Amino acid sequence: MRYLHTITKTLLPVFILAISSTSCKKMLEIDPPLDTISTVQIFSSDAHAEGALAGVYSRMVNGEGMQSFIDVPYKAYASGLSTLLGGLSSDEMTQVSGVSNFRAIQENKIMLTTSLGTAEVWSSAYKIVYGANAVIEGIAGSTSKDLRDSTRKQLIAEAKFLRAFSFFYLTNFFGDVPLVLTVDFNQTWNMARTPQRLVYDQIINDLKDAQAALPTGYTVGGGERIRPNKWAATAMLARVYLFTGEYENAMKAATDVIDQHIIFELEPDLNNVFSYQSREAIWQLKQTQENATLRNATPEGYCINPLVPFKHPAGARITPELLSAFEGGDKRYDLWLDSTDNTGYNPSAPPNYTWYPTKYKTGQSNAMFGVPGEYYMALRLAEQYLIRAEANALGASGGASAAVDDLNVIRGRAGIDLLPKTLTPDQLKAAIAKERQTELFAEWGHRWFDLKRTGKATEVLSQVGYKQPWEGDYQLVYPIPVNELQNNNRLTQNIGYR
Repeated sequence: MRYLHTITKTLLPVFILAISSTSCKKMLEIDPPLDTISTVQIFSSDAHAEGALAGVYSRMVNGEGMQSFIDVPYKAYASGLSTLLGGLSSDEMTQVSGVSNFRAIQENKIMLTTSLGTAEVWSSAYKIVYGANAVIEGIAGSTSKDLRDSTRKQLIAEAKFLRAFSFFYLTNFFGDVPLVLTVDFNQTWNMARTPQRLVYDQIINDLKDAQAALPTGYTVGGGERIRPNKWAATAMLARVYLFTGEYENAMKAATDVIDQHIIFELEPDLNNVFSYQSREAIWQLKQTQENATLRNATPEGYCINPLVPFKHPAGARITPELLSAFEGGDKRYDLWLDSTDNTGYNPSAPPNYTWYPTKYKTGQSNAMFGVPGEYYMALRLAEQYLIRAEANALGASGGASAAVDDLNVIRGRAGIDLLPKTLTPDQLKAAIAKERQTELFAEWGHRWFDLKRTGKATEVLSQVGYKQPWEGDYQLVYPIPVNELQNNNRLTQNIGYR
């Protein structure tokens, strides 16, 4: 792939980010370097290797640079683009305003000329894969005595986790994708697509390696949950096992995480779930808090929340389909959604109220300098309860009764009636799908992936008015970027795109 050739020459410099200071506080608050530095130099010491990995984390949440954060959620899969595109492709959100127009995505009318945002998912995810590969190979190839064995073990494990995490999103958005496991251009420039099952096998292998090598606590992140540990790898394994139909493994992995009561608990107050101190957090991405535009907002919160609350349009609005999924008295409806008047300050226009997600409370209107508030949530405990519930409902040894118990933990926090143990199998499946819809909305494309993996996408989306006429199921995977096909004759396009 030409893309991988390009990043071989251009991405490596961003891995050395403030190697003069490797404190956890500053790990993700550092400027990109101006000059290149060789692989040997990068991994000549603990500080250099830490700086390299810091660059990978920074690129995930901060995107390509720190000058214009208004663009970040539209260009980086791990800082809001997965949420936005997944929400638009499903029945979760429509776009109201923003830098880019994703109308073709939300109407499921994608063509190669109207696939805005999909190429950015591909490129941003592969940049993280490349960065992780560079760390793994750079450490393996270093003979420096100043690079300690403990550092080698920690950073390789983290890099494998990040590689697995990125491949999960690549394969769920695009299907079969090239399984790039090296920075060697001779091996990557003309790679064919790898069957999805083999991609998942590699994801599982990487996560198992990370699970075995990473610590159980958060000391590496200075107490903050911004560096993946054993439980982050286990939580991601639970998700992957659910997606691959390995229900007993999914149940066991989710249980291992849920049972860490000293570390994790569901936040009783929904307003605290996405805070930087959330005990529900398993892994968060820490955005820069030094940028004059972003300040302490997450990129996603900055671009979705209205410029002026209640008066300006939001960056995305919640669909009637999602609004109607909430039961009466659901605290998630009250605390994770808000409304705004899309007419702005036009006194002659009648009010035009729409709803938008407010899981992240900090946006353009209330962001501040240097004050922690919210970090970007990547993995949280509530999902593990829902994974375990679904795994048990679909055949894991806990059975239907245990599945209902887990659903009721989530429903109890939301303040809605508990489910009876008398649900039929079909009713239980429907209850799980509904609970995932109302708990995990506007998070990383969960709804989009759920509709596809459960075979419900066509049934549900072909009934959404603004997506009609339904163009066909080919849009359940995004198109491979055209420039990738032009520069790699072994890549093939997903069926249906023209």
